Amino acid sequence: IQFIKSSVKSMRGRNRASCFYCCLECLLMYIERIAQYFHKWAFVYVGLYGYGYIDAGKAVMTLFQQRGCMAIISDNLARRMLYLIASCVGLCVGVVCALVGAMFGGAQGAHEDEMIIWTYLALFFGFLLGFLLSIIIMGAVGDSVDAIIVCFAEAPAEFKRNHPALHDEMERGWSNMIAETEKSLTQTAAVALVDMNSRAGIV
Repeated sequence: IQFIKSSVKSMRGRNRASCFYCCLECLLMYIERIAQYFHKWAFVYVGLYGYGYIDAGKAVMTLFQQRGCMAIISDNLARRMLYLIASCVGLCVGVVCALVGAMFGGAQGAHEDEMIIWTYLALFFGFLLGFLLSIIIMGAVGDSVDAIIVCFAEAPAEFKRNHPALHDEMERGWSNMIAETEKSLTQTAAVALVDMNSRAGIV
């Protein structure tokens, strides 16, 4: 939503006579406000404090904005890694099923065409079964990661008192992330400024 808003704002700046971009930006603003209530982080607050889903969504987004965690939740690589692991598990299960199917078909004296068909079917269903079962397990791991991030943002002092080594490691990662984000924003602003100056020179 933020990317679309920035794109619309840029288009509106180039074409000030158009009312369409202004209405579209207003619509995106309302969509962004509504989206603050519907996200996976709200479930963590529901589990921790027993809030209603709408109140939890608003509270956790307010917490992230106050703590400066928006970059972390926008670029959470844990879920992507878990999906990658689940895909690898599914692929391994699929290969094993394909090998077993090929061996069983060979023992039964099946024709070559039938062997190929049954091997691919075993590969597909094995991958599907392995992926689905592993993604259920990885989902629990991903939810644990989400809970840790929320708890770290909510009560860093308690986390440091109970788990000092883990707190220091997360604090270092947090500081590095903020530094990289600020550097990226500075570079983006510099590029936008150069682009604006070049356009002004052309005009």
